[in-house]
Amino acid sequence: MSRGDDSGDGTGDGTGDGTGDGTRTGGTARRTPEQERQAAERARRIRARRAADRPTGPTDTGARNTGRARRGSRSADPAGSGDPDTGGSPDTDEDRDRAATREPAGAGTGRGTGGGDRPAHRDTAGAARDRAAARTAARDRAADPRHRRRRLVALLATVLVVLIGLSAAGWWALGRFGPPVSAVEVVGIRQIPVHDVEAAADVGTGIPLAAVDTGAVAARVSAIPGVANVDIGRTWPETLTVTVTERTPAALVETPDGLQLVDVTGFAYREAPPDLRLPRLQLPDVDPEDPATLAAVSALQALPEPVRDQVETLSLGAGGSTFELGLTGDRRVLWGPWADSASVAHRAEVLGPLLEREGTVYDVSSPALVTVRR
Repeated sequence: MSRGDDSGDGTGDGTGDGTGDGTRTGGTARRTPEQERQAAERARRIRARRAADRPTGPTDTGARNTGRARRGSRSADPAGSGDPDTGGSPDTDEDRDRAATREPAGAGTGRGTGGGDRPAHRDTAGAARDRAAARTAARDRAADPRHRRRRLVALLATVLVVLIGLSAAGWWALGRFGPPVSAVEVVGIRQIPVHDVEAAADVGTGIPLAAVDTGAVAARVSAIPGVANVDIGRTWPETLTVTVTERTPAALVETPDGLQLVDVTGFAYREAPPDLRLPRLQLPDVDPEDPATLAAVSALQALPEPVRDQVETLSLGAGGSTFELGLTGDRRVLWGPWADSASVAHRAEVLGPLLEREGTVYDVSSPALVTVRR
């Protein structure tokens, strides 16, 4: 009996005393403060890792998404009671700070669609702004008067180039396939034979009218004595027109080849007809480059026609610096210095009335003081 009491007391005391602090009693788990601190630390680390795994971009969708995230965090606690053993706990100061930094609901581009500026959205908006700026610049350029003028000048230049190209192409076609020359018409001649002009032109029939080298034809016709100027034209569809300006004879000059006509430029160009009455130049040299020749022709051209018809000769006076005019009826005119071209018109003007007076020598060398000698 005593053994049984001893074992019963020993067992009861040993069990009760040895396991009272470290085992469950009555179905309840007890933790030391150190264990609770470690559990809280583990829960904090879990929350920190979850926060680190979340996207870094502004993907929060406002209060509704924030609440969903909070409920997701609480679902980590199997019991949903915030027991430190299972990693769940009420919101801490860290959670509240993190929630405060989230973008407020509705701050995004649309409701419940995330409020941050996405890079793709920024690129699309920038491209739209660039296109709008380009359209505005184009409208401004179009409205600028200088831009309109430049466009007009460019358009006119283009049209001109096109017209020139078309004209060149059309002329080339006429030169190859155009109507041939069937006649040569000579205009403006009075003393030159028509046959001489046609022979000099040397334009064969059958050649296209547009293909005629008018410059070459003009050069050949100009070589005819007595031709001062020539112009070649086309009378469509098949006639070549040669317009000739003949030299105007102003005087005669005796040459080894006979009596020659001298035109107003001092050029002796062809044999004079035997019945032609003109003043004869009695000068050492008759040449278009000779100053005395040019002065003599100018003096004769300045005379009124009734006076010029009375002049038979023009010669150099004593010393070769003056002119003398030989008139019909053995009369003479002392013209004066031939180099004094400024008084030529005045001398010619006073000579006409002076010749109405009887005399043999008429001195107009000083137009302000004319004299008549018998």
